[in-house]
Amino acid sequence: MDSRSLSFITHQSFFSAVRSDDLESLKTLIQNEGPDPSSLMALQNGAKETALYIAAENNFLEVFRYLLSFCGLETVMVRAKSDMNAFHVAAAKGHLGIVNELLGKWPELCKICNSSNTSPLYSAAVQGHLDVVNAILDADASSIRIVRKNGKTALHTTGRYGQLDIVKALIERDPGIVSIKDKKGQTALHMAVKGQNTCVVDELLEADHSILNERDKKGNTAVHMATRKSRSEIVTLLLAYRSVDVNAINNQRETAMDIADKLQYGTSALEIKEALLEAGAKHARHVGQVDEAMELKRTVSDIKHEVHSQLLQNETTRRRVSGIAKELKKIHREAVQNTINSVTVVAVLVASIAFLALFNLPGQYLSDGPEVGKARIADTVAFRVFCLLDATALFISLSVVVVQITLVAWDTRAQKQVVSVVNKLMWAACISTCGAFLSISFVVVGKKSSWMATTITVLGAPILVGTLISLCYFVFRQHFGGDSQRRIRRASGSKSFSWSYSVNVSDSDEYNSDEKIYAL
Repeated sequence: MDSRSLSFITHQSFFSAVRSDDLESLKTLIQNEGPDPSSLMALQNGAKETALYIAAENNFLEVFRYLLSFCGLETVMVRAKSDMNAFHVAAAKGHLGIVNELLGKWPELCKICNSSNTSPLYSAAVQGHLDVVNAILDADASSIRIVRKNGKTALHTTGRYGQLDIVKALIERDPGIVSIKDKKGQTALHMAVKGQNTCVVDELLEADHSILNERDKKGNTAVHMATRKSRSEIVTLLLAYRSVDVNAINNQRETAMDIADKLQYGTSALEIKEALLEAGAKHARHVGQVDEAMELKRTVSDIKHEVHSQLLQNETTRRRVSGIAKELKKIHREAVQNTINSVTVVAVLVASIAFLALFNLPGQYLSDGPEVGKARIADTVAFRVFCLLDATALFISLSVVVVQITLVAWDTRAQKQVVSVVNKLMWAACISTCGAFLSISFVVVGKKSSWMATTITVLGAPILVGTLISLCYFVFRQHFGGDSQRRIRRASGSKSFSWSYSVNVSDSDEYNSDEKIYAL
């Protein structure tokens, strides 16, 4: 077998090992080649593909890394019949691992384009490989401004096909590319309105709204384009911008309304015409003329929008006020419930004290004779007064406990009424307890020290009486003094607030936060 035939067989085995991702066979072939395998690396098959290109295209990462160790930049840049080199095809296929391997050694590969001046970034973006796009931009952000022979950037094409994630990534790296025009004079917005993704259009306009009225070489704006493509949603979005020139005339002496008249009859065409009329669009022959009917319709439309906006605002405010009123009611209900719980505890405590006090008298009881068990101080006036007041406090407290554990009031006003009555009963129980204490104190201190009991009475009685008078004042002011102020607040509130939520405001007056003390 001659050397040429042997070389052919070796080459075929070499490419077969690469295509089958057989790393071990590949290593054996390269080792048999000798110390300089560069001749194998430069070999191309019938499609002008090198072994490195094949590994990059098929994402054979381990094989690629091994081959890359024997290759230089010239080998990587060799183009196949597909008009792409190894880096370009890896980017177009979305093989991030291979892209990172090459960028780590030769970042300048980002700017090497094919015969149509298509960059690897463009190919990766069009195919939707966001991770590859970010990797290339991290290596060389300036590659974002490489344009094809037709003048289009990656943003033009991705905008046309509605690839929102890619569009966002490109704009974030360089917002200035939004205004780049291709050889037809079209910006990325002209291309995006031909598609159907309104989010892409919105993203472009947020980056630079000045492109809204940009014209291509035929004089068409984005509104012309969207109307011609019958994109009703996009037309509506464009017309929402105040700066839009709805009556722009192109080189064919057509406005968007003229183009809309030529659309095939259908839902989209009707929606576009309606949106254009509402925005004040005219036919080219009427531009510059005052159309009274159109002006009247625009005025009515503006009023309609303002009324609708006001109604929405009123509804939002009503909901907020209603929410505040509910929170206030909840807080008030909790406060009333806490009061009920406190009153119950106090009533049980007073009843317990009153019961125990009657059977733990000073001097105790007679232990013999016909009146066994009689209190030794039973014949004194002070004891009789004590017994009467103590019993009163006991039975009032027990009554309160029975009421509290029996009645269940679901409504807050009913709870307030119950608490109001119970509170007055507890006042009486407290007065009785204090009176019982003061009366029995005259017996305990004895006749010689009666001045001590008198002093206690002089000190304690004013404290209790003063407290009750203060509480009566707060109760009286709460139930009678607040009516006039409430009427004044409601009268003034009805003038300052909208009718849509005045009812909620008046309901919440019951829980007015201006009252620092609330008495029941």
